[in-house]
Amino acid sequence: MIWPHQKRGFSLPVAARFSLLSAFICVHLWILSPPCQAQTFKDREVVVNLTEGRIVICATKDAILLAATDTHGEPGSRPPEITILSPVRMAVMLGATEWVFPESNDKPIELDAEFTKLVGAALNNGGQKADEFQATDLESIGIAMLERVRLVAGQLHHKVNLREDEPLIRVVLAGYVRDYGPEAWVLDYRIAQDELRNGIWRTRVLRPSYNQIYPPEQGKPKTLMEVRYPPEDRATGEPELLDLLQQNDSRLANIRAADQVEAKSVGLVTQGQSQKSDAAGLATFLKAALPAVSAPDTKVTMARVDYDGGFHWILQPRGAPAAPAPPPPAPGEASKSQAPADGSDRPTLLHKGGY
Repeated sequence: MIWPHQKRGFSLPVAARFSLLSAFICVHLWILSPPCQAQTFKDREVVVNLTEGRIVICATKDAILLAATDTHGEPGSRPPEITILSPVRMAVMLGATEWVFPESNDKPIELDAEFTKLVGAALNNGGQKADEFQATDLESIGIAMLERVRLVAGQLHHKVNLREDEPLIRVVLAGYVRDYGPEAWVLDYRIAQDELRNGIWRTRVLRPSYNQIYPPEQGKPKTLMEVRYPPEDRATGEPELLDLLQQNDSRLANIRAADQVEAKSVGLVTQGQSQKSDAAGLATFLKAALPAVSAPDTKVTMARVDYDGGFHWILQPRGAPAAPAPPPPAPGEASKSQAPADGSDRPTLLHKGGY
């Protein structure tokens, strides 16, 4: 194999979708020479492996469920992993998660593995208990991750071609917020590049965008939510699980009808009333349904956050950490077995758009 630094004319295909993935990228590291204050550069190869997959989320009357599947994407792509952030919150990181420098002795940078520590450091600054999250914490999480991603992606000095809707990294968060209810967010980290000279580019990671996907806007259906990486146009890409259910897809019909509890839960979800469905019945359905509509050997992991009992594994991957102890109830707090009826009091963030 010819390494990129041996081919001075190496460039990424203009039409290619984020060709970083499992491909060697020529990275130019600027070195300032103190004696003459002249700028020179040397080449350094980078292998960036993407985490690709689809995430399915649903908030029921007693828990919020999250399932992650891989998509058998490009060679070297990684399956998505569910990360436990606290007893009441879970996350999945997609996109450019693993950065490898083949010619150095440095260990690969695994941003998804670092995520838990970054979140913990960000939320401990105010002395907040680990099981408590507020709306403003989302911005703390987003900025903590931004600083790390900027440090890593700043080493990219070659042109990177991403679609307009394709972030460098996408983070999916789901969980339960005390005195508010279940919630789910998508944080997207996009890049901007400026050409400095002779094909050398400066890469800037923009502030993340924050998109709350649950609860939906008032009056919108409460149902299955699906997040993918790479992003797909729902009108032209593979149908989402909800689309297949609404079309009464034959692969799902028998699974859906296998049990009365399952059938009722799935029916409520399809009708946009997931907040009335039963988590156990829906989880049983998803365990069978996702493999049925995916490629052979697709890896499926699944977890839930109960409104009373916190995080639990449903399909636990090998080597994954055990579920943490459930959060203690607040003084005088009643049971949370039912989610709030609506999400009209949605938390707000100081910065909603990336810039």
